[in-house]
Amino acid sequence: MAVDDRLVKSGDLIGTPVTDPKGHKLGVIREVFVDRDAGIGRYVAVEPAGLFTGGKYHPLPWRVLTFDDKAEAYAVEITKDRFKDSPAYDRDQLAKPSHGWAEQVERYFEG
Repeated sequence: MAVDDRLVKSGDLIGTPVTDPKGHKLGVIREVFVDRDAGIGRYVAVEPAGLFTGGKYHPLPWRVLTFDDKAEAYAVEITKDRFKDSPAYDRDQLAKPSHGWAEQVERYFEG
């Protein structure tokens, strides 16, 4: 696979499904957070699937995502329950680095 085959426009990531290991939809990507100094995507904010999600988004470290070409979705090796229990934030909290959400997410997904 050529490098060009792995490039994706940031706008095309928005709305991309995120699934569990069994292919069940956990949600869709609504935001991408890029390390401005390294130029690398660090996190995606996932809006959970289903109704009444409470306006909360679950940030996932980019390193836990694997693109599934067949499903045209990102797969993550966590269960639906572990995803539900992962740190979740509203848009205002995600907009403020001082809220410390990145550190909380890193602690949750360590190991």
